[in-house]
Formats: sequence, structure tokens, C-alpha cells
Amino acid sequence: MLLNYFSCIILSIIQGLTEFLPISSSAHIIIFSKILNIIENNNFKFFKIIIQLGPSLAILILFWNEMIKIIFNTIKYNFFSQKKINIFHIFISILPIIFVGLIFYKNIKTINNINYIIYGLLIGGILLYISEEFKPNKYKINNMNYLSYKNIFFIGCFQCLALLPGISRLGATLSISLLLGIKRTVATKFCFIISIPIIFGVNLLELYNNYTIIDFLNIKVFFIGFFISFFISLIIIKKFIYVINNISLKWFILYRLFLIILLFFLN
Repeated sequence: MLLNYFSCIILSIIQGLTEFLPISSSAHIIIFSKILNIIENNNFKFFKIIIQLGPSLAILILFWNEMIKIIFNTIKYNFFSQKKINIFHIFISILPIIFVGLIFYKNIKTINNINYIIYGLLIGGILLYISEEFKPNKYKINNMNYLSYKNIFFIGCFQCLALLPGISRLGATLSISLLLGIKRTVATKFCFIISIPIIFGVNLLELYNNYTIIDFLNIKVFFIGFFISFFISLIIIKKFIYVINNISLKWFILYRLFLIILLFFLN
């Protein structure tokens, strides 16, 4: 089936709902596109890029004040200062995924097989379990300004795991953050902040690489997808952040197991 208004609305809602939980939004889009029997053509490829920009804009709006503080800290304390979190900290956190992503770009774009998603969901679930079971009993870091370059680099390295559908960027970065002894509220905030340049950067690169395949006959579908994913994200993001900060990550492991079972039937 070709992408139509119904499937556009469903997938846009799914993108908006799953972006802010450690359950992998990319895996859900692949799963639901198969359920809806959507043909993997250029239109759908471009549509997936567009609906990822909606949640990114919602995150940017929510953390706008934090981003301004980071820019101000960079100006006030100089680029390489560790007194306050600044742009150099953000750069260190995204450097590993930029490096790995550019090297394996062509390979990553071909990973949409259900078996790979199952492996990703399983690996992501194991990470969540390890982080809950083995995190320190006492927090070592309770403020973003206390994050060291070493800690941030580790978080950035684990973010690379999100290149495999099913693992989840938030799940990977939150897991290592908790194991490093970072307070959950601080870890969640930092993980969302470092996702802003990554998601925007990746999708702008994708737009640049694929602008020649845009079918302007489907421009309405693209706009609808973007605005639905954006508004859904804007409405629920604070509620989902509260959920992440206040419930055990093991509940998300159970959900991942449900998805794995579902995928066995779809395969």
C-alpha cells in the first residue's frame, strides 16, 4: 500500500509518542509500516525524515532555556572550561556518533530487517536491566555542571548503539548515565539535550541527500506528518519525562519483550 492520509496520521502519532521513551521510535515506525503494508519507496523514505523533525522541534522548545544557558556559559567561561556545561561538552557527546555514523552510513541505511530490530530490542532491554540492577546506590553527580568530559564521552559512545533500530538513543544514553552515578533527572535532561543536535543534524543531512526524490504531489502528507508528530510530542513530552524519572526502567523491558513476541508473528 502507498502512503496515504490514514497511514500518515497513524505513523506520525506513533513517532510523537515513542520518541521520548526508551523503546525505540525507529523500531515502531518499521513495525507499524509493515502492519500497514506500506511500500518502502522514496516517498516513504522522505516521510520518515520529516516526522522525526517534529519531536526534535518539540525538544528544542522545551529545553530552549537550557540551550541558552549552555551558549551563555560558553561565552562567559570560554570554550574549554569545565566550570559550567558548555557547547564543547555537547560536541564531545555527539562526536562518537558522528564519527561512527559517517563511516557506516551506507550500511546503517540498509538495516530495516525485522531480525535486526529484534536484536536491537533485546540488547536495549539488557542495557536497561543492567542499569537498574547495577547503578550505584548513591548518586555521584546531581547537577549537569558537574559532568566531566570523561563521563560525557562515555555517554556519547553509548549513543552510537542507537544506530541499530530497536536499541533506542534515550535507552542507551540513560542506561550508561545511571551506571556512571548520574542522578536520573539530570541524566534524562542531558540525554534529551544532546539528542537535539544529533536528530536535527542527521535529518538535515538526510534531507540534503534526498531532496531530489521529493514528490511535491505528496507535500500535504509530509506537512501533516510533521505537524502531527510535533504537536503530539509537544503535548506529551513533559508527562513522559516525568514517567521516565519516576518509574523503574524494567517496565520498558517488559514492553520490549512484548514487541519481540509481536515481531516473531510479523516475520
